[in-house]
Amino acid sequence: MSPASPAVVWRKTVVPMVVLLVGVFGVGGYVGSNQAIGNKPEWRKMVHSPAEYNLSSETVTLQSTDGIPLKAWWLPAQQDAGTHGVGVVQAGTPESLPTVNVILVHGRDMNRSGMLPRAAFLVRHNYNVLDLDLRAHGESGGNYITPGYREASDVLGGVAHIRGRGEHGPIVVLGYFYGAVAALHASALCPDISAVIADSAFITPDDVLKNVAHHEGIPLKYKVGIWMAQVPLLDRSTDFFFWVRTGVKLDRKKASGIAAASRIHDQSVLYISGRQDWLAPPRNARVMYQETPSARKDFLLVPGNHNTTYSEAPELYETNVLAFLNQYVSRQVMAETKCRPDED
Repeated sequence: MSPASPAVVWRKTVVPMVVLLVGVFGVGGYVGSNQAIGNKPEWRKMVHSPAEYNLSSETVTLQSTDGIPLKAWWLPAQQDAGTHGVGVVQAGTPESLPTVNVILVHGRDMNRSGMLPRAAFLVRHNYNVLDLDLRAHGESGGNYITPGYREASDVLGGVAHIRGRGEHGPIVVLGYFYGAVAALHASALCPDISAVIADSAFITPDDVLKNVAHHEGIPLKYKVGIWMAQVPLLDRSTDFFFWVRTGVKLDRKKASGIAAASRIHDQSVLYISGRQDWLAPPRNARVMYQETPSARKDFLLVPGNHNTTYSEAPELYETNVLAFLNQYVSRQVMAETKCRPDED
């Protein structure tokens, strides 16, 4: 029996293998992109309301700088707050000085309602708060997320909204998890942001995936998907399908938290990390702290894990945040400055 010709061997072995690989990478890439695309119930469900915290609120509509409609709560400073807390305007302070404005930026799998506990202590210490729903979360538009990079456009939309309200005081951004990465990117683009507080920021999305894959508490079915996402070329396939479905092409290195931190030269930065946080561990915050060129920077290690940086020790959290704001953010009229456009 004569051996099969090369053409037959190619048709019967090589071609099926190529088709199989293309199918695997195609399906894997599409499924991987689903993690960041779509209408996820956990992104939309409101868990708290301003009334629960006795906060006066106005629901406002604004727009990200790349055109996505956003929703937020405007929570004005309570002038009758206590008179002895750090950061409170003391008796004798000129009433003509403007109020400092804080934009709150939530993490993944939550929305603006999850940031209300932080909003409450800021409002009661005489800070205006814009509690923002990022794209695809809460009541905002959009059907995809990125690792905080494109969400910087949402934060910049918040800056524009505050200025459009006629507020002339300094603007601070306090972000949590991927909202913290968005806050860092926005600050790198916008000199009108005076300070940023990055709570539980991650250095790169790949680092988060690695931490999840190695955590013993994650169910095996999720770990398998994460392991697949780390297979060489499959991550490229995920990025390709994300681009095809959203029109957004991201450079993973450029989109990382550490890339944003390394571009902050002028603003003040406070990094906060939970001592038991395995998802965005303290070493992340320390690396970003070291890579931040600004001379006005602090690091705060708090008890608790990734989800409890505030709730585990609220008094410690509040005292340090207010002290940071009191030290680095003066209540003064800000000069007109322009945010730089997204570089993509």
